[in-house]
Amino acid sequence: MTAMIMLWVLVPVALFLTLALYVLALGHRTKNVDLRSEPPAPVETGPWPALVTVRGLNRPRT
Repeated sequence: MTAMIMLWVLVPVALFLTLALYVLALGHRTKNVDLRSEPPAPVETGPWPALVTVRGLNRPRT
């Protein structure tokens, strides 16, 4: 009976701590993200459309 009570207590505590740590880690990773800035202007391509539209790869080499 004690093991069953421990499962009813430990499993929710473990889930809560896991989710709390996840939220804290996500907040720490995104604390400097600026979501209000304007998106960068599209880069002008040549006469043909770009076949690969991966961010950063369709810019001219510098």
